[in-house]
Amino acid sequence: MIVGFLPVGLPSAVTLVLTIVAKQMYRQRVLVKSLQIVETFNSVSVIATDKTGTLTQNKMTVTHLLWDTQSVYEVPLPQPEITQEETIFQTIRRLSTDVVETARRLSIDAATMVRKLSLVNINQSQPTASYTDKNRINKISSEASEIQIQAFRDLLLGASLCNNAEIQLVQDTQIGQDLSKMKSELRVVGDAADTALYNLCTERCLVDIEKVREVNPRLKVLPFNSTNKFMISANQLETIDSSISEQDRTVLITLKGAPDIVIQRCSTYKKNNDEIALLDIDIKKMLFNRQDDLGKNGNRVIAMCQQELTRQQYDNMMKYYNDKQRSQLLEVNNEDLNGFPSDNYCFIGLFSLLDPPRPEVPDAVLKARRAQIRIAMVTGDHPTTAKAIAKQVHILTPEIIDMNGIDTFKLEKNSNGESILNLYRNDRLIRQHPPGEVKRIDSLSKNARDMIRRASIVAGDIEYRQPPWYKRLWKSCKNQIQEPKTDVEPTQKMEYIPYAIVVTGADINYMDDSMWDWVLSHQELVFARTSPEQKLRIVMEFQRRAEIVAVTGDGTNDAPALKCAHLGVAMQSGTEVSKEAGDMILLDNNFSSIIQAIETGRLLSDNLKKVAIYLLPGGSWSQIWPVFFNLWFGMPLALSAFLATVFCMINDVFMSLAMVTEKPERDIMSRPPSIRSKDHLLNFKLLFHAYMLVGNFECFTGFFCFCYYWIDNGVPFYSFMFTFENFGNNPKTPYTPEELIIMTYVSQSVYYCSVCLFQFFNYFATRTRYASLFEHNPFWGKGKNWYVFGAMIISAGVQIIITQIGWFNQVFSTGRVPVKYIMPTLGFGMLWLIIDELRKLCIRKYPRSFIAKIAW
Repeated sequence: MIVGFLPVGLPSAVTLVLTIVAKQMYRQRVLVKSLQIVETFNSVSVIATDKTGTLTQNKMTVTHLLWDTQSVYEVPLPQPEITQEETIFQTIRRLSTDVVETARRLSIDAATMVRKLSLVNINQSQPTASYTDKNRINKISSEASEIQIQAFRDLLLGASLCNNAEIQLVQDTQIGQDLSKMKSELRVVGDAADTALYNLCTERCLVDIEKVREVNPRLKVLPFNSTNKFMISANQLETIDSSISEQDRTVLITLKGAPDIVIQRCSTYKKNNDEIALLDIDIKKMLFNRQDDLGKNGNRVIAMCQQELTRQQYDNMMKYYNDKQRSQLLEVNNEDLNGFPSDNYCFIGLFSLLDPPRPEVPDAVLKARRAQIRIAMVTGDHPTTAKAIAKQVHILTPEIIDMNGIDTFKLEKNSNGESILNLYRNDRLIRQHPPGEVKRIDSLSKNARDMIRRASIVAGDIEYRQPPWYKRLWKSCKNQIQEPKTDVEPTQKMEYIPYAIVVTGADINYMDDSMWDWVLSHQELVFARTSPEQKLRIVMEFQRRAEIVAVTGDGTNDAPALKCAHLGVAMQSGTEVSKEAGDMILLDNNFSSIIQAIETGRLLSDNLKKVAIYLLPGGSWSQIWPVFFNLWFGMPLALSAFLATVFCMINDVFMSLAMVTEKPERDIMSRPPSIRSKDHLLNFKLLFHAYMLVGNFECFTGFFCFCYYWIDNGVPFYSFMFTFENFGNNPKTPYTPEELIIMTYVSQSVYYCSVCLFQFFNYFATRTRYASLFEHNPFWGKGKNWYVFGAMIISAGVQIIITQIGWFNQVFSTGRVPVKYIMPTLGFGMLWLIIDELRKLCIRKYPRSFIAKIAW
């Protein structure tokens, strides 16, 4: 009975199917850590994604260097050389001029070397072609070595020293590549911004960074982090005056980071004529305007400032910091910069970096929008840059931002001097909101509430009452089939408004529940200048509004957000902590891979339902009723345990593997995400269709062929019904007991073959939920699936081997099946196909009918 009732083939089939899909996703550069998250793919409604490296190529290039209030240097970029296939005469001519060309290059190199000696630590590198139109207009040489402006030289020096990028020997293994054929190469390794500055110095400006770092040794460094958004380094500068004592040597402290943070720490700036001037409010506004102008083109802007100290002053500063640290006198509210000064820096200039979007991302974002999945950009970059990139990748679309508008809000003072949140739409004030308290942000989790409740019971504050036994039984049964509830307190899913919004991290701290409702109801969202802690809060607020959230992250601080999200997506280039916290890993760090995974997950979810509805009628329902008929009605057992096991583990498994390769009958990325709390793999509608409709029809077919065999061989119906252990004796049959045993084996094989054959028809009826079999046929077109015919051949071959080979008949108690006894299955199978086609036609024609409402 256990073998008959349990669909033993279902776990095996589902496991094999999930394994195959996991390998398929791996080929799509997606590593799924847990097969249980497949159902989550089908219900993701929001993707909170990073910008750098996920939406963009993470290949930053420095395009401009800016200093003072108007000075700018456009970095010369190499021009691609147009190569043509040369003739034999051109080859001879080229070879004949090699000597002359070599001599000419040597003379040019010698002249260039003399010219570069005016710039300290500049070595020769291969020349690069460049465009110099804007540099000519600005009256600035395109050759970096010829620029004698001190601010420009300080920018290059800071880019060399305040930089953690370095050349390393890297072994890069591609998916499927033989490890023995893995090649090693020298590559610049480091953060994308540091790598861009490194390449600027070495390739475009011909700076020998290794030599510069050697003669200007680093003393201390504060690495970049997502909270400070800047990096500080201290280097002892080279000196050619041997009379200067060690304590009088100059220490250069360089600070590099986000302009809106770096500029606020500066009190002076270096002008184009090498003078140091006071950095007042007007100059700061001009610098911020330059940042905005660059950000509107999608450029990332890095600011740099510096401060010079003597070695004695530096040592005293570090000694003071270490003494305070040892005595634990550091104030909690003050920032810890490892002893570096926090202000009074001299502003040097800006770097403009271009990180172009990945070419496949815009189409992937549009596909996600068509699937009614909102994309929220959560980045640490400046709002202007984030908004520009969001426009390029279609997170912000013209249909919304141009026709409707972009919303923002700011904390400002009203006429009474009170703080008020002003809500703007296209820079026009639409309403005001007083800052309130966030009521749900500090809500206790379920575990915390249980601990408090148990502590109160122990203390006697609460009287413990044990629930009745039937409530405990019902709760235990419900926990076996119900998805565990999240610790986050949910609310109803809200309606979206057709507007975009750009929110900065500084404004998130002033948002109450009402403001979160307003912000997260926008159709298009961009969060800029955010920290990992704010990223976690954004994810939690989405979840509280009944959204299923997928979030990307690559840093250690992103681990809480990855763990909290329904689907944590870690990056291959990220830290080990983030990979451990994520549910899946993007091996190519590409956003479009997430959309591919969601599309694959949606198709898999549909196909798993089809696999379940295919396996349950034959693997469960059609096997338990022979046992019940044997126990209740005393008739011979229609299906042996061996045949039932073979049917589940071999026949149905191969057919179910073919089922998972089915193509979608509709555009699965045009439907909304499923509701996770309602749409499960097995639901009431699916079980009703599998057991009450298909299962009963299949059982009737199998018993019809079973009874047909006995009656056709002279054993009337009343001779094997209600006979129990008296079968063959009362009433009498014209066969001996030994002959009846052999006939029982044959009748069981008839039932087995009949059910296997009916499953072929069930497959073709189940492979589509709405479309007609003729429209979505397996032979050609978009529904082509030739794997099913291979699975049918294997299933039929197994039936023939088990029932027609004498050795199997003797060992496994089976019998040879005459073909005529399973021929009725063809008629019943065709009848079921017609009935199911009429059901689907009714669903398509009358989608609000009763039949459509009970459809699986």
